[in-house]
Amino acid sequence: MNDLDLVRGVYDDPPPPSAATAADARRRMLSQDGSLPARRRRAWRLPLGLVAAATATAVAAGLALSPGGDLVRPRPGVTMDQSPRGMMLAAATQAELQQEGRYWYTHQRIAFAALALGRTGGYVVEERTEVFAWTGRDRGDGTSFYGRDLPGKPQTKADADAWRAAGSPPSWQIRSSGLTRTLASKPGPWQEDPPGDRGRGVFDIGGLGRFTYQELQDLPTGPEDLRKLLCEGSIKLADGRTGAPKHCEEPRRVLDQVFSLLADTPVPSKVRAGLMRLITDYPGVQRLGAVKDPLGRAAVALAAPFESADGRGTIQRQVLFDQRTGKLLGGRDIQLEPGPDSETWQAPGRVLDYWAVVDSGWTDAQPVLPG
Repeated sequence: MNDLDLVRGVYDDPPPPSAATAADARRRMLSQDGSLPARRRRAWRLPLGLVAAATATAVAAGLALSPGGDLVRPRPGVTMDQSPRGMMLAAATQAELQQEGRYWYTHQRIAFAALALGRTGGYVVEERTEVFAWTGRDRGDGTSFYGRDLPGKPQTKADADAWRAAGSPPSWQIRSSGLTRTLASKPGPWQEDPPGDRGRGVFDIGGLGRFTYQELQDLPTGPEDLRKLLCEGSIKLADGRTGAPKHCEEPRRVLDQVFSLLADTPVPSKVRAGLMRLITDYPGVQRLGAVKDPLGRAAVALAAPFESADGRGTIQRQVLFDQRTGKLLGGRDIQLEPGPDSETWQAPGRVLDYWAVVDSGWTDAQPVLPG
C-alpha cells in the first residue's frame, strides 16, 4: 500500500463494489504493514426493526431491559436512561470497560442486494461474503486475513416466495458494478491472503494516516478532540510527512470514519467510547434507539441520510451497537427515496447492503478461524 491509499479516504465514494470486490479489497484489513484498506466504500449502510421495553419489576429493581429483553445492569450510582441518546451513551460506557489482550480479531459478513435476472428472476437476492481477520498487538505477533463466499439467498419473505414460485432455482444471475455473474447456493472454502511482509507494528487508518500501536494508545478520548482528529488538519503519512487535508462536511462522513475505526482498528477502549459519544451528539446524526441488526440481534442505532452520487436517490446509513457490551454490530444502507437512476426494486425501505460484525475484540490466545 502507498500513501495514496490513505488519501482516498477523504474523497467521495465510488459506485458500490461487488461483494467479491469488497472482500478482496478488505483482505489486507488490520495488517500492520500499511495495507489496511483506505476506506470502506459503499460496502455498508442501513433501516430499522423496532423493539424495546422495560417492565415495572425491572424499573422497581433499578434495572432496565435491553431491546432483546436481557437485563442491563447499570454501574453503581448510574441511572439508566432508555431514551435513544441514553441508550447510546450507555453503550459507550460499556465500550469503555472492554479489556485488551495480545490479539485483535474481527469476524464480519457482507451482503449486497441485487436483482435476479433471467426467465426465473425478477426478485431480489443477496450476494454475501464473510471475512475473518486478526492482528497481533506488538511487532512480530503476526496477522492474518481469511475470506470466503457465502450462499446467495432471497432477501425478504416476498423475494423468497417469488423464488419458490419460479421453481426454487439453485443459483442466480445478477448484475452489479457493471459485471454479470452467478451467485451459488453453496458456500465456498475459506481462503487465506498471503501475509507478505506484514507484521511490522504499523496500522494504516484510511483518511487519518499511519500509526504505531503506541500512537494508537495516545489518541485522544474526548469527543471534541476526536472530532479534530477526524476532521481537521492533514493525513499523517510515513516519515512525518502529511497528505491531503481531512474533511467531514456531512454527518455521513463522520459515521463512515468512526465505523471504519471501530470495525477495523484496535484502538483503546476509552478511544472507542469517545468515538461513540462523538457521533451520538454530532450535528445531523439521527438517534434511532432500539432496532434489530441484519443478523436479528438487538441493537441501538445512529443514522445519517445522504444523496447518492450515482443517482440512486436518498439513502440512510446506519451504524449499530450492542447496548449491553458497547461492541459495534455493523452498519447498513436503506433506500429512503428513489432517484432518477434507481431501479424499480430499489424502493423505499429496501436494504441495499449491510456489513455485520459477527464478533470482534481482544484475546490472549491466537484467534482460530471460525468453522
